[in-house]
Amino acid sequence: MNNYQRMISVLLCFFLLYLSGCGAEMVTIVDYTERSVDVPLPVERIVSLSSPASEIVCALGAGDLIVGRGSSSVFPPRLEEVPVVGKSSRTSDMELILELRPDLVIADTMLSEDDRKTMESVGIPVLEESFVDPSRVTEVVRNLGLVLGEEDRADDLAGFIEGYQDVIGDRTAGLGEDDMPLVFLEREWTYHTTSKGTSSHNLVVMAGGRNIAAEESVEYPTVSPEWVVENDPDVIVRLLWATTGEFFPEDKLKKTRDEIVSRPELAGVRAVKDGRVHVLSSKTNSGMRSIVGELYLAKWFHPNLFEDIDPVKVHEELIREFYGLDLNEVYAYP
Repeated sequence: MNNYQRMISVLLCFFLLYLSGCGAEMVTIVDYTERSVDVPLPVERIVSLSSPASEIVCALGAGDLIVGRGSSSVFPPRLEEVPVVGKSSRTSDMELILELRPDLVIADTMLSEDDRKTMESVGIPVLEESFVDPSRVTEVVRNLGLVLGEEDRADDLAGFIEGYQDVIGDRTAGLGEDDMPLVFLEREWTYHTTSKGTSSHNLVVMAGGRNIAAEESVEYPTVSPEWVVENDPDVIVRLLWATTGEFFPEDKLKKTRDEIVSRPELAGVRAVKDGRVHVLSSKTNSGMRSIVGELYLAKWFHPNLFEDIDPVKVHEELIREFYGLDLNEVYAYP
């Protein structure tokens, strides 16, 4: 049987299953694209193409339902035993996904319209979610709790996140513009940064900072050293991108910071002169753990306002409570 015949066979099986499932109990979710998605219950097989989605599903106690994943879904560690069906939502393998017969596919907004239509044509509901806005994360948590029959656990997780979001919001609410530090956030490579509308920008703003690249016309611009010097940021944060692994050893974080502070062109920048250069793992940049990243930033931006907050302890509590694991790795420096 050639690949085309296999695909037709799989599509036919799905269509028959879809017909046989008509009349089943449904829950309707409005996803990030504002589409109403009908999900038949119970959901017993999930393909998750987004690592933040995978983390949420596992935190809700339903990790054993994930039968296919994107390659960046590596936390909690048991996910590494799940078959990989693509690098991301953009590069997913439709044939593999269809062969896994999922009851639900969770993707991010990189999913192509053609792939979504292929899955929907055989009755597979597809939720497209965005994890770049920390304020939406709790809505995703509650939606998935409803789909998975884990509403109480979802409320606990959403409440944990919202509690710390409220702490940050309350403490930064009275700040004037001059009280908010200018921040240069460097991403995957040297002088690569981010403008408004991205997860990184949102975290900076929610933590009480001002992103110096907010008004750049490109979403992820690469700027010049002279531009950074001219804008003279109070704080520099390097977001160290973790794609295939979960964490970096501490010496990697330290070397990354040392490289930034040793750049001769930045010697006169306030952030370097004042020792306010930090490194943060991208694993705390989006999804349910974005609250950890937000707390790190808030403490770096406003140390006096957040003297009593220890982001490491918060991260430990989150991982212990919702995964039953100990946190032994480093996600920020210093």
